[in-house]
Amino acid sequence: MKGATFVLMAAMAAAQPPKPDPAVAAKIHAALNTDPVLRAMAEELGRAKNLRALGEAVYFGEVSVDDAESFSISAVLGSLYAPQRASIRPVRPLLRVGQPAFDNTGSVYSDYFEGTRFDAGVLPLDNAVPALRHALWLALDRAYKTAYGALGRKAAALRGVTQSEVLPDFWASTPVVVIETPSRVKIDEAAWTQRVRKLSAVFSSYPSIASSGVDFQVSQGASYYLNTEGTIARVHDRIAYVRARAAAQAPDGMALYDGDSVESLDPQRMPGEAELAQMVEAVAKNVAALAAAPLGESYTGPVLLEGIAAAQAFADVFGANLGVTRRPVSEPGRQAPVLSSELEGRLGLRVLPEWMDLVDDPGQRELDGRPLLGFYLLDLDGVRPRRLTLVEKGVLKAVLTTRQPVKGMDGPNGRSRLPGAFGLKIPRISNLFVQARVTESEAAMKKRLLELAARAGRGYAIVIRKLDFPSFGSVEDLRQLAAQAGRSGGGNRPAPLPVLVYRAYPDGREELVRGLRLRSFGTRQFRNIVAAGDRRYQFDYMDNGAPLALAGAGSYVVGCSVVAPPVLFEELELEPAAADLPKPPIVPPPQ
Repeated sequence: MKGATFVLMAAMAAAQPPKPDPAVAAKIHAALNTDPVLRAMAEELGRAKNLRALGEAVYFGEVSVDDAESFSISAVLGSLYAPQRASIRPVRPLLRVGQPAFDNTGSVYSDYFEGTRFDAGVLPLDNAVPALRHALWLALDRAYKTAYGALGRKAAALRGVTQSEVLPDFWASTPVVVIETPSRVKIDEAAWTQRVRKLSAVFSSYPSIASSGVDFQVSQGASYYLNTEGTIARVHDRIAYVRARAAAQAPDGMALYDGDSVESLDPQRMPGEAELAQMVEAVAKNVAALAAAPLGESYTGPVLLEGIAAAQAFADVFGANLGVTRRPVSEPGRQAPVLSSELEGRLGLRVLPEWMDLVDDPGQRELDGRPLLGFYLLDLDGVRPRRLTLVEKGVLKAVLTTRQPVKGMDGPNGRSRLPGAFGLKIPRISNLFVQARVTESEAAMKKRLLELAARAGRGYAIVIRKLDFPSFGSVEDLRQLAAQAGRSGGGNRPAPLPVLVYRAYPDGREELVRGLRLRSFGTRQFRNIVAAGDRRYQFDYMDNGAPLALAGAGSYVVGCSVVAPPVLFEELELEPAAADLPKPPIVPPPQ
């Protein structure tokens, strides 16, 4: 025990003179004395810090562990599947060799290990310190061998190329101590099982729906993080959600789907059954209405994003592009197929109208009494996040950073939110606030929309009230979207499909249409916003790093919230989502 405490105290003293505060030191000692996971992590990381057996010394090391228990239940048309329970402790070690100016990360080889793997990637569930240390020893041993091999391959790959700009590989950060007492709330599994059964039965009243389902999942536990600079963290890790999805086919065979979800960082603050039933009913009505709606036509003109659609658009387009990372080092002539941010190199340039700002604030817990999903205390790099003005008066002032240096920024800002490849983390938003200093009523925006459409010679305008973000489609749906985006000049990053698209006519009529997709929808189109509403809408979602935050993808999720007003675009392009249509079922569904 003394060894583990000494390792952390020495690291903090070396990284942040003067000596650690006695109260902080006592808190660390108490945590190590009572938490076997934390103790095992500290002792093995302390040993790994001194590794240099292969000729390269470790200059920085970190270990992350998630200690999680989950319960999930799914149902279809009032019938339950078997409940799923799981307990798991995944471990993510990282050792850096070389120097901060040039190390083993940021290369296509950074995560590549060609030897025999003896570690399982998880810690045992029993709190026996010798067993925990054994698992961590194997994980850190592989991390060191991987780092040593990657450093050599990265250096070799760069010998034959000329770099236009050389940036260091690692930013310094101040050590942080955040120790929360782990606690788990009681989940009434029987009550949630019956609730999910009843919610799924809502779809039984809609015979045109071909497939449907409702899922509930809760995961709770603690997240641990230690590094050799002296940062030590043990924080709550909880999230619960209810997800509903339905799909149908139009008479011509077009596949249509919709979905929705409700999330909470506190399982005890999930909505009641009546509110959840409203969500499921809305999904069912949307899919049934879409199946009976006419096909949309190609359209270029003004588009109004109402309700949560505007927040979804900002979440998709800016949620991913505000996080700028560098392209990994690879062998000359064999570039890795990595999508770069549309905002890379655009610091100081206009990305929104002059009267709009973007602010990301992970420290805000609530808005108007409603919890925000993007609150967190520490990112995956062990950095405290801070409130960040990303866009001011339409100009891009900052981007989301990890501890990998990027051009134009001077340090990490605590936005490492998802595990990533190449020895790095993925930056993502937390609570993103879209602020408009010039606003007007939604009625005035609708009037201006119709005026712009008439001026452009259109007989109608387009109103979008919901996008498929996060996407509730399948992996194949996502693949087709990406292919269509590439063929139509929209790049390889697919845009979310509009779910609720209406033709708005001058006489006040609205008509729901189906089968349209946004063409070339990215950050550049947001400079064409001409108006914003005077009401703001909060949209919560779980990001998993997949394109369009595909629901159910990925093994690690983080909560995000976007608060935005409705916005009016002067011009957007929509086109039919061309694809071969499958034939509808030969016989009607069973009664």
